[in-house]
Amino acid sequence: MPDRPPPAPVPGPDQGPSEERMRSIVDHVVDGIISIDGHGTITTFNRAAERIFGYATEEVIGRNVRMLMPEPFRGEHDTYIGNYLRTGEARIIGTGREVAGRRSNGEVFPMELAISEFQVDGRRHFTGIVRDITERKNAEAARREAEERMRSVVDNVVDGIITIDAAGAIQSFNPAAERLFGYACEEVLGRNVNILMPQPYRQQHDGYVANYLRTGHARIIGIGREVVGQRKDGSVFPMELAVSEFHMCDQRFFTGIVRDITERKRLEAELRQRLDELADADRQKNEFLAMLGHELRNPLAPMRNALHMLKSEKSTTTMRDRARDIMERQLDHMVRLVDDLLDVSRIVRGKVELQTAAIDLREPVRRGHETALPVLDAHGHEVAMELPRAPVWVEGDMVRLSQVVANLLTNAAKYTGSEGQIALALRTQGDVATLTVEDTGAGIPPELLPRMFDLFVQGDRTPERAQGGLGIGLTLVRRLVDMHGGTVVAESGGLGQGSRFTVTLPVAPALQAPQPGWMRDAAPARGEPRVLVVDDNVDACESIAMILQTFGYATLCLYDGPSVLPTAQQWVPDAIVLDIGLPGMSGLEVAAQLRGQEPFARVPLLALTGYGQAEDRRRSTEAGFDLHLTKPVEPARLLQALAQVLAGQAA
Repeated sequence: MPDRPPPAPVPGPDQGPSEERMRSIVDHVVDGIISIDGHGTITTFNRAAERIFGYATEEVIGRNVRMLMPEPFRGEHDTYIGNYLRTGEARIIGTGREVAGRRSNGEVFPMELAISEFQVDGRRHFTGIVRDITERKNAEAARREAEERMRSVVDNVVDGIITIDAAGAIQSFNPAAERLFGYACEEVLGRNVNILMPQPYRQQHDGYVANYLRTGHARIIGIGREVVGQRKDGSVFPMELAVSEFHMCDQRFFTGIVRDITERKRLEAELRQRLDELADADRQKNEFLAMLGHELRNPLAPMRNALHMLKSEKSTTTMRDRARDIMERQLDHMVRLVDDLLDVSRIVRGKVELQTAAIDLREPVRRGHETALPVLDAHGHEVAMELPRAPVWVEGDMVRLSQVVANLLTNAAKYTGSEGQIALALRTQGDVATLTVEDTGAGIPPELLPRMFDLFVQGDRTPERAQGGLGIGLTLVRRLVDMHGGTVVAESGGLGQGSRFTVTLPVAPALQAPQPGWMRDAAPARGEPRVLVVDDNVDACESIAMILQTFGYATLCLYDGPSVLPTAQQWVPDAIVLDIGLPGMSGLEVAAQLRGQEPFARVPLLALTGYGQAEDRRRSTEAGFDLHLTKPVEPARLLQALAQVLAGQAA
């Protein structure tokens, strides 16, 4: 609506200029000024009112003021004016009341209204001063929304937010702080923030804040400082604290953002421990590799010397016999080293399956003692053995339990001096069998005791224990005992106090010994049965053939896979000892080929191979092998196996 000059009034003789000045003021104020009579009829409508409501003055003069109100407020207005006219309680009807107005286009808007009464010619009139407060209300709404959003953020963050004044009194305490410290907000408001700190930190905190207030060196007191908090229940915990200062109403306040870092500190501690463990494992690995080189070189030196003696024309029969004994002992030693390495690798990876049966535990104890005899004899030890008269039945693997006993005795022998004593005892108590190996040797230092069964862990190596092994024997013991459902414990009074290892196993309710399998004495074959030996390692092949020949077998050696079938068709062997890893055609393929030929469908096949895992045995069985032997095999065992399969064929 365009501005236009008001109509020029005709001034009276005395008051014209004053009325003109008043009209000019009314028309130029920013607030709308509207006058009505006692019936609500509009009598005055200034230019600001025109801008606010969108009506021209001539459109509203003489009309009821209700046209400027939304429908719901019209009846209320009439009642309000009628009540005032009837009672006349006040000259000022209302000052600064927030009401709703209605523009000419129907838009409803908020406005502030102040109404006063005046009289003209004895008649009552009312003047309303109107201010459009749309922008103010929008600003207030935006501020409320921002405050609500900020409050929502503060209430829902995972970090505790605490505000204190310069005296340390808590002014705000968000829900995260309630969860963190265990206090409800109303329990801490107005109290000193010291209640959230352990006693030793309170004085330090007061001094810190006082110093800051005195010097004011920085606006930020601290970011990410690690401190200690105290919960309502008195428990303390590590937390990260960032504190900043702000001013409000000329007062200084401080806001602290608190984060519980208990989990982070736990993870950091675990990480440090893991790093220490990795560093220790790396050290042990390096020591193990150095030890492995030492242990492998040790038997190689006498074997090379013995070989030289065998080749020398100057050596006597006695010297050659001694040389063979040396080579056999050192070979046995190397075989044990390799077996231990393979065993621990397979067992740690869960690749070993126990061949369990009801066995008398006394038998693996005896066998383990026999296995350890060379080491015991080499160190000049005799074992005081205590076995019960009655059988001790357990559900176990004969070979593996013998290995447990042998490893414990070997360990005791290596760490016990020539003047020491070793005792082995088997006892039962209730449903538990207990096996103890006790020595009076070097003992175990306290710091090493918890790690005695860890891989590659050993006591100090001294010159008298040069054949110290690889540090895996006790690891095998623990793993094998665990697989049998038992436990093993190491005890020692410390260095020089000897040691004791105790194995416990559950007793089985078996009442009779299992029937022996193929483990029986091998007898020389009769009628010179023919055995075809196939191995790409010429020495291995020929040495097996020579052993079989000494027991009355006729032998023939082959060194590759493709030659087996045509040779077998011509020579017609009674049994075949076959390596699996062969050039040209694997032993598995050869076996499958033989089984496909009618003349060889039932010829005994023995796999003699370096592959000894359960999967390898399964594949050899599927290919048609009758038995699976793992290199290196004891000659006696090979002879027994061969006798078994030939006897089965004859049956």
